[in-house]
Amino acid sequence: MGPTVEAIQPGDAASVRAAASERVLRLEAELSQAQVDLAALGGETLPGMHLVVEAAGRRGLLAANRVIEVVRLVAMQPIPNAPPALLGTFVCRGVAVAAVDLAALLGAPRVPSMDAQIAILAGSPPVGLVVDRIHGLRERPVLHGAPVEEIPGWQSSRLVVGFCTVGGEVLPLLDPGPVAAAVREELG
Repeated sequence: MGPTVEAIQPGDAASVRAAASERVLRLEAELSQAQVDLAALGGETLPGMHLVVEAAGRRGLLAANRVIEVVRLVAMQPIPNAPPALLGTFVCRGVAVAAVDLAALLGAPRVPSMDAQIAILAGSPPVGLVVDRIHGLRERPVLHGAPVEEIPGWQSSRLVVGFCTVGGEVLPLLDPGPVAAAVREELG
């Protein structure tokens, strides 16, 4: 652990923030790998709560512990020369958030509806995943050994790390880590 907030000298804040941000990124990578490892085993329940998200008519599971807040779609500041999935940035609670459209990542670019929601992912700087809707929370979904071809529309997605069965429906387990890392790299 690093120094406590009370022990930080004014000139040290930037270096402590940078070290904490690096630690968060390492922990995100460890969490992503643990999800991949669990998904590869199949047949067991996946610990924790998961959001059932939908984009472009496709549903998937997103670990709730990866999301710090869900907000409604807001106006965004476009980013010049950004890839189509990177919709722009917006300010949430005084912090700039880069918004990525899940539908565009799935090969279905469109203008999100006014009912769309943004799942703001944990990490620094924050990245928001724009989805058409969130269908609720599911606790401890059962891992499923489905091949990718079984779930239409998710074949080429770098977000899918495995599959879970929820209420008789097989849904892809999404890991937003690679997308968040790519956005952070894009923004420098």
